[in-house]
Amino acid sequence: MTEPIRCFEGETKPHEPFWTVRNAVDGAEPELELYGYISEYSWFDDDVTPTLFKDALYTLGGGGPVTIRMNSYGGDVIAASLIGTMIKDYPGHVTVQIDGIAASAATVVAVSANTLRMQETAYFMIHDPLAVFMFAAMNIEELTRMVDSLTAVKAGIVNAYETKTGLSRPRLAKMMTEETWLDAQRALDLGFVDEVMGGAGDDKKRKKKDYPENTAMVNALRTYRNLPEPVRMLLQPKVTDIQPADAGITNQAMDKLRAEVKLLKE
Repeated sequence: MTEPIRCFEGETKPHEPFWTVRNAVDGAEPELELYGYISEYSWFDDDVTPTLFKDALYTLGGGGPVTIRMNSYGGDVIAASLIGTMIKDYPGHVTVQIDGIAASAATVVAVSANTLRMQETAYFMIHDPLAVFMFAAMNIEELTRMVDSLTAVKAGIVNAYETKTGLSRPRLAKMMTEETWLDAQRALDLGFVDEVMGGAGDDKKRKKKDYPENTAMVNALRTYRNLPEPVRMLLQPKVTDIQPADAGITNQAMDKLRAEVKLLKE
């Protein structure tokens, strides 16, 4: 294979860095800006890109503190695992700051940092690993091997989440299966992140110990399956003010949705 296969739409060329280097300015930490997919190409036969990332990290940071600014919907989970390992091995302090979203494979990179913080308007999403087929014909044995591979990949991701959060493996596995979206406060409460950054003019950083574990999950993006409109309405601050007539559903359906919301908060 002379060139890797493109898996995600974008403008990056094969073996080209998918990050931007920002040198330190006015005493601030140098930054790697990771905006976009983590590798738009498959990593089969690609031993160039991970080397480039490691070189960029060590050259930029020089063994000192580095901040990685993130806004990524995910990407290749193997690439993310390699980058996460490089971050862990780096001798200096690495901070990952989620500016917009860390979803899917991007969360594997994020939780590898020494300190993980989120903007208060940011999102954090975890889900089961996926396999994408392009006109592939597979028999039972091949499909079985694929299932085994996905199971192993999920176990590795759960390892990373368990180390970061201290949550039980069954709970983390269930959250992944259900495609769980978290706002910054909920991600903080569950231990995925260490700090929540305030808005403009607000220098206070919220830390986990300052808040009880009872904050509702964000009403996330409309295109995802876990947030039908009635549930979105129930996640508003005044849940008790919502009546069946307001949501356009029956009492029985409302009771079921309230139970679902309660489960999401657990």
